[in-house]
Amino acid sequence: MRARVGQAAFRARLMERHGAVCAFTGPAPAGVLEAAHLYSYAANAHHENGGILLRRDVHRLFDLGHIAVDPGSLVLDLAPELAAYPTYAPLHGAAPAVPLEHGRDWLEAHWAQHRGNWHDHAANR
Repeated sequence: MRARVGQAAFRARLMERHGAVCAFTGPAPAGVLEAAHLYSYAANAHHENGGILLRRDVHRLFDLGHIAVDPGSLVLDLAPELAAYPTYAPLHGAAPAVPLEHGRDWLEAHWAQHRGNWHDHAANR
């Protein structure tokens, strides 16, 4: 894994903005929080409103698409395989611990990548 230029400063700005709070699970020790991008970092730089703090395990699950944010309702959506885990199951349908309105476009792209077209999903609700 290559070092991301500016990652430490990006994380520091997120810590200043939100404190030691995992965006999906709530308050957490600062040492377990990582700066997560709401978009593919490989295709972009650090955008001021394009990041959230996530616990390391939750960050990995988000990157893999096992946890996503419904861009319409802004609630968490878990892949069915996470329902068996008591640590993660309560997150399904929960509101994030921090506001995510600023990242709707990126959340929609993440949703489309891992859940299919969000517009089709919204029409079928």
